Amino acid sequence: MGGTLNKDRAGISAMFNNIAASYDILNHLLSFGIDKYWRAVLVKKLVKRKPKKVLDIACGTGDLTIAIYKRGVEVIGLDIADKMIAIAKKKSDKAYESFSTGAPKPKYICGSADEIPFENSTFDAVTIGFGIRNFENRGESLLEIKRVLKRGGTLAILEFATPKNKLWRALFNIYFLKILPFVGKIVSKDNHAYNYLPKSVESFPQYKEFADELEHFGFDSVKYKSLTGGVAILYTAYRTGSTE
Repeated sequence: MGGTLNKDRAGISAMFNNIAASYDILNHLLSFGIDKYWRAVLVKKLVKRKPKKVLDIACGTGDLTIAIYKRGVEVIGLDIADKMIAIAKKKSDKAYESFSTGAPKPKYICGSADEIPFENSTFDAVTIGFGIRNFENRGESLLEIKRVLKRGGTLAILEFATPKNKLWRALFNIYFLKILPFVGKIVSKDNHAYNYLPKSVESFPQYKEFADELEHFGFDSVKYKSLTGGVAILYTAYRTGSTE
């Protein structure tokens, strides 16, 4: 894929803190609202295995975390950007007041995926919504995820990709490489974040390449599903064996 990007933890945290206030409106605007459908696909797949406790990594402003909570599941959000978490907490307060699911209100922790502050085998599932491409230490993070998952636990990851169909890919690239950064810059007042986005997608392993990476780090039954013509991919895998 593309060249190496600087993904140091401090830089990524600062970037997302800088766009936190406009993050939700831009997500929905730039995806034409389809991001809600993508998360719904993940949640539907997740709840089939009836998890009791879920860790949502790179939770951002909490959309996926709250969607999981609304299905009656205890969920904790983890993110390195404290301003994003502050927004997630406010949204979760409203959701908790409006939706009585029997699950506790989502909790949030500011932290990194390569140093997850929980004991071994704590969670039935781990989710990541459009965040794993930003991890500074992806391999260490996957090992940490495996460590905190219970045996048989689910890993579900949504991530952007490049469509395989030539015509759809050409249209997608015009939007993703030209229009999206321009609109993102105007709305967020950030000169970097929405130029970084397409570069981070280009540099991230996609389809079978990332599925193979998940297997390399000890996950089994790895599958991936193309969404919206390959604009997004849902990867699912399971943890078996020991945490060693």
